[in-house]
Amino acid sequence: MEIKDVFSLKIRDICSLIISLPITIYVNFRCLPFKTALKLPIFIGYKTHIDKLSRNIRFGCEPTTFMVRIGWGGTEGREVGKKNYLLLNENSSIQFNGRCTMSSGVSLILDLGTLEIGENFFCNKNCTISCNGKITIGDNVLFGWNVEVLDSDNHKVIHKNQETIRDRGEIKIGDHVWVAAFSHILKNSSIPDGSVVAYHSLVTKKFEGEKLLLGGCPAKVIEKQIEWEQ
Repeated sequence: MEIKDVFSLKIRDICSLIISLPITIYVNFRCLPFKTALKLPIFIGYKTHIDKLSRNIRFGCEPTTFMVRIGWGGTEGREVGKKNYLLLNENSSIQFNGRCTMSSGVSLILDLGTLEIGENFFCNKNCTISCNGKITIGDNVLFGWNVEVLDSDNHKVIHKNQETIRDRGEIKIGDHVWVAAFSHILKNSSIPDGSVVAYHSLVTKKFEGEKLLLGGCPAKVIEKQIEWEQ
């Protein structure tokens, strides 16, 4: 959102923008170097619960005002009222490589991991990204509402022989990927460039190639060499 875009907003949105300024200012100056914080590159919606914050937010491009929006907007008519949640521990980091919109109801949880988000990322309402290892999201990626991306089980599973299953694994989402609503992306998963994850799917493994239609629980390749438009 550029400053000029403010003049095209509805009155309700302008009011939300104004009452979000205190928490927006706090997060920018709490997490960023002073000169960068002056630009206010991160917008935080006022309905945001902040758990922990660190100074490990970086940009892979020249930051501009409100380039990153957390807890703002989303498709009208979908579930509203859920608070945004933001946790960024000292041992975790996040890098934004361009414009990023995380709509209202988002939960952004970084305990130990590294999250990198590409240019022109949009996730609709009530999405969750929980990072304990490494999550990479490419350019021009779209999430529907209620999508969850989890690179850890958060608990260890021990078999009868006392061997422990590794409880975390890297997730990689390529460029120009659409993850439809209510889908889940779990640890050790990879989604190729140009692909679509169908509604209410569960991705649990690495897929190779490009332009795949993935769907099901667990997800499998339904079709190859597809095209989609945002």
